[in-house]
Amino acid sequence: MASAATRSSPQPRRVVPIKRADGEPLTRGDIQYDFLNAVFGDSKAVFTDPYASGKDGEPADKVCFRELYIKAILHSPKATKALKDKMGEPSSFAADFGMLSLLVNVGRVNTTMSFFPEMKTTIRTYHPIPSLQRTNGNMQDAPRIKHILKTSLLDGEGKSPPATPGDVLSRAKDGPTPSTSVTNLIFVLAHHTGAIGQAHFHGQFDFMDFFLRTEVSSVSRAQAFLWLCYNYLESPAPLEDEYDEEIPENPFCDPVKKSSPPSFIFLTQDEMTLENQESTEDIAMTDKLMNQRTRIVQTHGAKEALKGAAKASAKGSSSGSVADDDAGVDDEASASVVAEEPKPKGKKATVSTLSTKGKGKRATGTTKEKPKVVLTVEKPKEIKAIPKVPDMDDDDQMIDAFVKRLCLFTCLPLPRLIILFRASFSTEANWS
Repeated sequence: MASAATRSSPQPRRVVPIKRADGEPLTRGDIQYDFLNAVFGDSKAVFTDPYASGKDGEPADKVCFRELYIKAILHSPKATKALKDKMGEPSSFAADFGMLSLLVNVGRVNTTMSFFPEMKTTIRTYHPIPSLQRTNGNMQDAPRIKHILKTSLLDGEGKSPPATPGDVLSRAKDGPTPSTSVTNLIFVLAHHTGAIGQAHFHGQFDFMDFFLRTEVSSVSRAQAFLWLCYNYLESPAPLEDEYDEEIPENPFCDPVKKSSPPSFIFLTQDEMTLENQESTEDIAMTDKLMNQRTRIVQTHGAKEALKGAAKASAKGSSSGSVADDDAGVDDEASASVVAEEPKPKGKKATVSTLSTKGKGKRATGTTKEKPKVVLTVEKPKEIKAIPKVPDMDDDDQMIDAFVKRLCLFTCLPLPRLIILFRASFSTEANWS
């Protein structure tokens, strides 16, 4: 093991959120389970309970970090009744849900992850966490957990909660204890991870290293984390010009130097492999959760396929019935062709068809008639016979025959032509 003074924070900085494909479990090494267990397993009741309703003048109740963090979740206005009831049961669910919430609190688990196998949305990925899913409680998803943590504030700070480490320290010195809610404090520290490292760990270890530096022992990281939370919530460590002031001792401080954070313990490669080992129960729980997720996905896919087939069938039957109705109308129309009487006007006879009668019902004015099909049949032209001129000697008969023949090519009436030609014929006979 080595001292922290000779080590520095790794460069370049690793990606903070855990990256896993859809369906892959988060192992103990991914979430740094031993570190989380050391934080939530510490039993020192040194944190002031801001939710206790004590009498005036009496000292406030003190709780350990696990109780403080779980109470912050339970007092969030976004925590559902089902979640509160489940966390109130005598089981490990409350601590497991608190550990997962802490990972969301610092951004180690981002808002694209979901942890319940019934999840159906495609905008998030499902990941079982066997070490934190020892009970059958609903672990929800990261966006809901983050919303619960964001709205977990103390009375009076809903509109303007402290947003920087300096704001939190000012309230810790001059205001009531605690200075802010524990969830808001962790949001602030995670957003100012580099500044925290410079202020308290000489720039060699920043705030996010608590969740990333696997070469540092989990227990020493947990003690330093608790020291930092106590320093900002309860009693800030004295500065160089404040040693004359009496400041309560931080219960997580270095045993030798009381005003400093505890020292980090660095592990060898072999010692690192002994931490965060998967248990046989974890492996069995992983298989169980993955099989459960597979069955849910297959059932949901089958239901969606049936719904799609039903919609397509309904759409097809609807369009088919319309086509059948139209075909029936056409058949009835073609079967009800009635020939009209030929019109006397002109020399052409017409045969028309009536086509909008159906099933004995009378066609109304609103019924749209189909265009009539008209068939025209021309009669052969009548050729009038031209009378032949009779072979007679009688002059009058000859004139009449000639005039009748001539009237076919003139516009004068037949009696008038007869009178004119008789007069003309008699005159010529006299001249001769």
